[in-house]
Amino acid sequence: MAGNTDNEQINNSENTQAKKTSDKTIPADGSRAVISKQDTENTEVSGHPHHGIPKKKLTEYLLQFFMLFLAVYLGFVAENIRGHNIDEEKEKVYMQNMLDDLRADTAIYNRYEENNKVLFALIDTLIRVIKSPEIKHRIPELAYTARMILPSYKALYTTDRTYEQMKSSGDLRLISNKHVASNISSYYYSVIDLKKYNDAAFTWGSDYGKEMGKIFDAELLLKIIKENKEQPATSADLLTEDRTTLNDLATSAQYLYGAFLLAKKIGNERNLAAQKLIGLIKKEYAIADE
Repeated sequence: MAGNTDNEQINNSENTQAKKTSDKTIPADGSRAVISKQDTENTEVSGHPHHGIPKKKLTEYLLQFFMLFLAVYLGFVAENIRGHNIDEEKEKVYMQNMLDDLRADTAIYNRYEENNKVLFALIDTLIRVIKSPEIKHRIPELAYTARMILPSYKALYTTDRTYEQMKSSGDLRLISNKHVASNISSYYYSVIDLKKYNDAAFTWGSDYGKEMGKIFDAELLLKIIKENKEQPATSADLLTEDRTTLNDLATSAQYLYGAFLLAKKIGNERNLAAQKLIGLIKKEYAIADE
């Protein structure tokens, strides 16, 4: 009995050892490394780390989207504000420059007014001497008066530098005050009429010069323009005493008078318009007197 018991214990021990061995996997290379079931389970768990990270909620995604949208929108608003400020600065600079142009215009109109007085006096004298019965004794005066009319003429041109710059660059849109914009457009559109009278004066001036060449000796006329004063002259310097020819000269002179008179009228009207526009711009843009 004792022997049987010992054999049973030995068998049980061998069975137990065999079972333990069966729970282990022997690698193909014959190494003694083994992987237990517990190790396998641990490896499987560690192979999926994302199982332990919580998912984001929908509200968190919406909040992120809103913050991104807000940042873009605020950037857009800031850029618009910056652009608006730049446009305002440019507008004020343009208005200051336009004020300078308009002041220059008023000075031009005033000089033109004074110059026309000289022209009108010369033409009046010319026609009076031509019609005078003492014309043969007034040849130096007649020749001087006739020759000095054209050099005394000054065409009327306004200063449109700033307006043309704004128009060509598309910056007329920067004039935010509609009342100012309307008055500026009206003013610069109306001065176009001055070109018509300038052109008319040039046309009549050309005709006048041709008529003058039929009456006076060219050398005498040259001396007058060189020295800007009357020159000694006799009836020999008068190429013709034909009343029709002399009348043609007077007729050309009176057409010049008419062109100058119309230009003067337009100039006076534009002078008043320029002064009003100066006052309006100074008021609306708070620009002080220099």
